[in-house]
Amino acid sequence: MNPFRSTFALQMAAAIAFGACVGLFFGERCSVLEPYASAYIKILKMTAIPYLVVAIIHGVGLLGRAQARQILKKGSLFIGLILFINISVIYLIKWVMPTGTGPSNTGYVLKEVPQLNFSDILIPENIFYDLSNNVIPAVVVFSLLIGIALMYLAEKQMVMSGLQTLLDALTKVTAWIARITPIGTFLIMANQVGTVEFQTIKQMSTYIILYVLGTSIVTFWIVPRLASMLTPIKYHVWLKGLIPVLVLGYTTTLTIVTLPYIINIIRRETQMLYPKDENVQNQIQGTVSIIFNLPLGSIFTAAFVFFIAAFFSSRLGLTDQIKLLVTTFLTSLGAVGLGSWINSLTFILDALALPIDSIQMYLAVVPFTAGFQTMVSVMIIATTAFLIMLAGRGLLTLKWKKLLFESSLTIIPVLLIFGGLRLYHPLPQIKNEAKTIYDLEIESDATVKVFEKENSPAPQLPPEGKSTLNVILETKKLRVGYDPGAAPFCFFNKHNKLVGFDVAYAYQLAYDLGCDQIEFIPIAYGKLGQQLNQGAFDIAMAAISVSEERLKSMCFPHQILEAKIVLVTKDKDRQKYAKTETVKKDTSVKIAVLVNTAYEGIAYEEFPNQEIILLENYDEFNQENPPADILIWEEQEAIAWTVAHPRFHVVYPKPNLGKESLGFPIRYGDPEFLCYLNAWLKLKESEGFKDEQYSLWIMGKTAVAAPSIPRWSIMDNVLFLGKGLK
Repeated sequence: MNPFRSTFALQMAAAIAFGACVGLFFGERCSVLEPYASAYIKILKMTAIPYLVVAIIHGVGLLGRAQARQILKKGSLFIGLILFINISVIYLIKWVMPTGTGPSNTGYVLKEVPQLNFSDILIPENIFYDLSNNVIPAVVVFSLLIGIALMYLAEKQMVMSGLQTLLDALTKVTAWIARITPIGTFLIMANQVGTVEFQTIKQMSTYIILYVLGTSIVTFWIVPRLASMLTPIKYHVWLKGLIPVLVLGYTTTLTIVTLPYIINIIRRETQMLYPKDENVQNQIQGTVSIIFNLPLGSIFTAAFVFFIAAFFSSRLGLTDQIKLLVTTFLTSLGAVGLGSWINSLTFILDALALPIDSIQMYLAVVPFTAGFQTMVSVMIIATTAFLIMLAGRGLLTLKWKKLLFESSLTIIPVLLIFGGLRLYHPLPQIKNEAKTIYDLEIESDATVKVFEKENSPAPQLPPEGKSTLNVILETKKLRVGYDPGAAPFCFFNKHNKLVGFDVAYAYQLAYDLGCDQIEFIPIAYGKLGQQLNQGAFDIAMAAISVSEERLKSMCFPHQILEAKIVLVTKDKDRQKYAKTETVKKDTSVKIAVLVNTAYEGIAYEEFPNQEIILLENYDEFNQENPPADILIWEEQEAIAWTVAHPRFHVVYPKPNLGKESLGFPIRYGDPEFLCYLNAWLKLKESEGFKDEQYSLWIMGKTAVAAPSIPRWSIMDNVLFLGKGLK
């Protein structure tokens, strides 16, 4: 039985080819198709969760208790075996993956790993909340419970009939949606090919090659050979029978639309063995429905996460790897297409503190990988369900000598392929070519002079009767106190230019005040109040924390940022000092803080029994044997510092030590300047300046600072027709 018209495969092939050609010809102009591509993806997701719920309840409810126990007993073995195969291939992919080069991140990356609470994603406390928020694991658990309850009911024919009708209707809607799949595929391909940067594809080429290789080996080699080892069916016969279903899965990238055909194929094979066994047909549908909702193919999402970790030079320890696999399995339960994959991947990246922006990289390669992920899912569902059916009736051919020989014949070529890749390194290097905040510069027409401690100018207070604001407006010169050790707020870049979040604010303040000169004068933290009140500079802008002690000697306008208090320690000690109570109980622990900062008060208040070491600058802590075990700091600066000093690690103690406010202090007795700054800071925030600078310097989204380079296209770069159309 061939359930597919050949025209559909041709339509899909034409849509992919035509979409790619349109994208290459028009380039970034294809971005106009993005809303329509997004609408198509939403249509694909429309019936996904309803079908999921109904299919599970109906499939499980049809089973008898004996059948369910049989599926659970026999199925667990095969499901575990398939997971073992897939995870093994994922680790082979990781094994041959080149070591990533380039910056570990481009600036600030959240390193406080969210606590993964499996009860929140598994227990359907409020099923309506779970449905509306795509908490798929909880939805699956709820559906399974209802299905299991129906198994125990004698009078359920009316309910099952209604569910069957609803399932048929949803299948019909899915079939209707499948009719526009060529159009949707064209829209996605044209938009992706037209707007994706070729540099991104180049950077992702290693992942694409390894992903296609790994999933193809599982789909076309390991799993069908497993079927031939355990059943009378031949390898090539089983594979040939599934080819039309695999093609449908590849072109639509939706496993869900292949389920009716998988059921028909298994039914055809089992009818030859049990022509009069009506229970077999119910068992097929129930088995396929259950296996469909298990992430046996979606587990390959972990391969992308391993690539992202290598790309950003982030080390995933054993605990992180276990969390990755468990989280991928749980969050991919019931995954029914691209939308589900993205939801799952977003959760995983967040849980492992990897950049969420990696989703864009994932979307860039989806046209190359989604079809292969769907094919591996189709092959696994069909083969696993078929094996469970035969195992339940004792028809598996377990000849151990043959099994051992065939297994060796299957595994050895796979190991040779990956061993060759590992030995000869033919794959492109994984390189993160993104700019870091240390590559950025700030442009200004003003004359900028950066003083050092040795040549700092003499303090100069405003003349009698004049405010600091008057003097700045008259002289057109702004004097700013700075500390180059306060990255990402204030630091020297690779070209020895002073840059950072606070420095950008200094440049903007000078521009808005009409200044043509900016002087940056070094800060002495222990004498900051004295420097301000003596007129050493007009304002200090270097991540200055607000503290009760500082409020006695200087005036702070409205705070610019609020930051968490964190600990910095050697990488090997990060677990040791993860809990605040553990630190408090160990009186031998030495705690370092920068002198005359808010951290000094926090240290004495929170850790009264520990020795407090006062530092003049943070470089004192960067030693082979630091003067203290722990350094108290604020989050953003600490993360930027540990990026430059990878021997150290940021620790978020539990419970937390609170937050601190950062501001730009000025001297006391200057109400005009204070009033101006308060209003100016509010204005900059409402104009979006604060968000722009935070995104650039703190979040490290440096791409926005790079000059926009038009995407290559045939229209512009080959035929030169684009100029007149822009």
